[in-house]
Amino acid sequence: MDKRVTEILNRALEGRAPTWEECVYLLRFDPASPEATFTRGVANDAARSKTGNTALLFGQVGLELFPCEADCKFCSFGKSHTHFTEKITLDEETIRRKVHDFTKDGDLYCLWLMTMATFDLDYYLRALRIARETAPPQTLLYTNIGDTDYETFVKIRDAGADGVYHVVRLGEGVYTTIPPERRRQTIENARRAGLKLQDCLEPIGPEHTPEELADHIFKTIEGGFDTAGVMKRTAVPGTCFTEEISNLRMAQIVAVNALAMLALTPYPWLPVHEADPISLASGANSICAETGVNPRDTEADTSRGRGLDVSACREILWQAGFKYLARGDGSRVELTPEYMARCDANV
Repeated sequence: MDKRVTEILNRALEGRAPTWEECVYLLRFDPASPEATFTRGVANDAARSKTGNTALLFGQVGLELFPCEADCKFCSFGKSHTHFTEKITLDEETIRRKVHDFTKDGDLYCLWLMTMATFDLDYYLRALRIARETAPPQTLLYTNIGDTDYETFVKIRDAGADGVYHVVRLGEGVYTTIPPERRRQTIENARRAGLKLQDCLEPIGPEHTPEELADHIFKTIEGGFDTAGVMKRTAVPGTCFTEEISNLRMAQIVAVNALAMLALTPYPWLPVHEADPISLASGANSICAETGVNPRDTEADTSRGRGLDVSACREILWQAGFKYLARGDGSRVELTPEYMARCDANV
């Protein structure tokens, strides 16, 4: 066992976060090495201790789809490579049904409403109001939309949104047509409007270096986000990317991210996407159910493709050993087989 790794992780067991240089050092080890295995174990212990072995359920409804001007090279919607040629827009009845299906049991922490880089604001505000009317009050509503100004975020907030998922992604401005500065300005616009913020280290490919990963992790620490997720890049058919990192490598990154977040009070929630049992035993504690369109899928409704439903996500979290689910209002529900059976019977 590497002596420096032992020293870093022993400090982490005492609640002290690794430095940027130490995160880079930890990320350089082979994912199957004893050092990486030790890192995952310590991160798992730290994250579960911080949260009382509690997990979160997220849900996302993809509202509409058309060839996207942002043309992100890793996304199934990009106009230069998408196989979706006709516009898909969920009607109000479908939005209401999908929101109800995801939130009816009252244990979804938050629901994201996702649309495109450019979107019809009136349609989006109607969707938000429908979601707020349909979902229970303990479920938070978050936006997952394109770059937006302050005035629009005020309207979105007033329609019922609690927060925003918006990320300066790895390769922003290189594999996308969006300048990183525009993404950062959108985050500040949302913050100024009083909306909560969620961040994610994504989309991770095998070419991303330990230094690049650590840079994003520490920008999250500095940014005042409520979540600090990790997501690997999916090799979507039709895109230029054909390689993915392994689940073991993703779990290693999850673990280093979880340890770095020891620097924050309160400790943020740590989503991983897509749901992976190794990462959930390495510091991650939140996963996402998906319905509607999905930028990592070639199905028009990801419910028929890659997307998991809420019941499947509960089962994954229980199998990973989590004892509680946290709701958006701070309350918790005990995650047991009996509870899951009651939810499954609630149609």
